[in-house]
Amino acid sequence: MAKHYVLKFWIFISFFVCQHTLFSQVYSDNNDRAKEKHFFYEVKEIDEFFERFNDEPGSFIRTVYKARNVKFRISRRRLIRSLFNYENMPGDSVMMKRFVSDVTNKDNPIYLDFYGNDWYAELSCKFRYRSSSIIIPIVLKIEVTENKGSKWMIVAVGRSRLKSNIAVSEMTQSKIKTKCLSPVSHATNFVSLKRAFEDKENLSNYFENANFKRSNMSAFYNAVLNREIEFLHVIKIKYHFLLADKWIFTVEDFTREALNSGWLINHMQKVSASGMENYRNKLLDGN
Repeated sequence: MAKHYVLKFWIFISFFVCQHTLFSQVYSDNNDRAKEKHFFYEVKEIDEFFERFNDEPGSFIRTVYKARNVKFRISRRRLIRSLFNYENMPGDSVMMKRFVSDVTNKDNPIYLDFYGNDWYAELSCKFRYRSSSIIIPIVLKIEVTENKGSKWMIVAVGRSRLKSNIAVSEMTQSKIKTKCLSPVSHATNFVSLKRAFEDKENLSNYFENANFKRSNMSAFYNAVLNREIEFLHVIKIKYHFLLADKWIFTVEDFTREALNSGWLINHMQKVSASGMENYRNKLLDGN
């Protein structure tokens, strides 16, 4: 009983220490309590980023409190502030303060939508090409299907020195329409792309047809279809969020021995409506 009380008290105190100091701490002592504390605060998956940003009732951090019978008293404002990479953006940043104030506005709060059209995953992927390896950026987004399901779709391909010897002007019809990239592919760093690129009979299922004729997409599709390149693995993932037609921020993974770690906001900018559209077009053009 005494041990349980001490642990509960420690958790309670930990969550209410000054936020900037707390999340920028580095743990160096190799003991179970330090590791557990790091595990609590680290944003381990992009799904957890969504949970904290929206302050969802079933979030991991709330579950930790509930399991220890501690009342949850952390505001959404503080949760969002903890989602910034403090090494790149100080906790007292004017831009951060404006952003947090805007998205937590009581009259018009802003939330992230996992199934919305305003976020993208940019993958730096390694391929084998002509007896050497090349890096090709690929952009994916979540698409909601007709039967209310969802899947990841390739919507853009970045620049590379890739040149396909065989070209088709349109994607071929797939044999099995239900083949797709699972909506939880991000949880395994998109390793399922290897299976998708090997599935030549259903390759078109994994590419968004509307963007096929955008820069770089058709050449990449043809190279995959004709086995001119081989997918090896994903090197790095960056998520782009285009929020409420005025905020753009990117989220990257910072694995380190600090409580401020995991999937965090690394860059942010406030833009006009035209600036938002330019950013989206540039992303979808693979630039």
